[in-house]
Amino acid sequence: MPSVRAWIVIGVALRAALLCLSVPIELQSDEAHYAWLGLGWERFGYLTDSQRFLWPPAYPFLHKLGFQLFEERGVDAVRYLQISASIATGWGTAALAQRLISARAAKLAVALWALHLPLAAFCSLGWPDSLFIALLLPGLVLLHDGASAMDQRKLVAAGLLLGVSALFKEIGLALALLSAVWLAAHLHKTCKENATPASLAFVFALFLPLAPWAARNLEHYGAPILSGKTLGENLYHGWNAHDHNFDVLPAARAQGPEARPDTSSISAFKADAAGSWPRPGGATLVERDSAKSSRGLEWAAAHPLDWARTRVSKAAHMLAPVSFPVRNIALGNYGGALGGGLLGRSFLLLATLQSIILIVFGAAALARNTPRHAVFWIPTCALLAQPLLVGMSRLRIPLTPFFIIAIAGALTTAGSAASRTRGRIAVAAVCLLVLVDHRPILWLLQRAWGET
Repeated sequence: MPSVRAWIVIGVALRAALLCLSVPIELQSDEAHYAWLGLGWERFGYLTDSQRFLWPPAYPFLHKLGFQLFEERGVDAVRYLQISASIATGWGTAALAQRLISARAAKLAVALWALHLPLAAFCSLGWPDSLFIALLLPGLVLLHDGASAMDQRKLVAAGLLLGVSALFKEIGLALALLSAVWLAAHLHKTCKENATPASLAFVFALFLPLAPWAARNLEHYGAPILSGKTLGENLYHGWNAHDHNFDVLPAARAQGPEARPDTSSISAFKADAAGSWPRPGGATLVERDSAKSSRGLEWAAAHPLDWARTRVSKAAHMLAPVSFPVRNIALGNYGGALGGGLLGRSFLLLATLQSIILIVFGAAALARNTPRHAVFWIPTCALLAQPLLVGMSRLRIPLTPFFIIAIAGALTTAGSAASRTRGRIAVAAVCLLVLVDHRPILWLLQRAWGET
């Protein structure tokens, strides 16, 4: 079996090849929004919010740098950066598997990472998730090593990486804060005399990259926003009576209002549309976000059964065996060879099959509770909890390396009868979730097949 380094080279080469086979790629939805924010920042010297929400600044900043340095090729420069940064993702996947399971599991995990087409093709798209996990995984490795050896330098490096990751995605802030709580408890239990300085060093390093952005927001909005301000907008989409499935919504809208198909979840997990609420207004971004948050909480309190039913459909959206690269094929957004013909259909079949394998085997492996370490389970549980807010397959991108590590652990370690039973229950639950979302899944795959 090739070495970890060889698999990382294979993974990066595959990602570069997929980019070459995809271009030109039409920007879709938020991809174009990020590019426009970066272009506006480069042209006018400041980052604007999006009126409805404020994204963390790091990804628009990279677009700004791309336009400054490469002009009209700025978006392509960000794509090349994402492919290069996947080296860190591959290394982080292998390093976590080695530390938490075994060297054999590390080789298997990095091989699965290298060849997983939905994750590889996502590196060519314009969302911050690829760079987020390129920071998160090495940060978790350093956190594990620093906590195990009481190495403050590694804890500082871990804090810096996790802090910067929160400037790409808001969930990074939650993961970093949860990690800080775990670190303090762990060090207090294992090494009381040095626990406080080491914990404070990690927390200081964590907030260091966030401080300038928070100070800017305090001056601009009157609130020290550490990462982003998107909770209210997500509650509008997720804690509401309408079902916005972002994997199929753009393709369904492209059909036109008269020919738009029914891509909702099965009726047992739909909310009563009569209870939907519109976006409330407000004089400032903070006020608008607060108003949407209040309306979402009011809806959940007034319709608890609808809220519970729609959590199932949101989980089904996240764990559906589709992906944004498949959606791009359905939309005709790939101008290269990947968008059609034999290559496009082969990619569609393999990517869908790999998504099914990842979801089914990942659920079974997680149920076996391998590996057993907080550095693994804190991000895994937080990322699995995302359907409590919204659901789409893109939310599975940061979760994929943790699924892969769990699968590698399950395949390289012996399990008990009880763990195998838990695994079968988890597989059954995932299959039921796929049935909940079978209409949008089949429709999107059929449309993608037709486009090729």
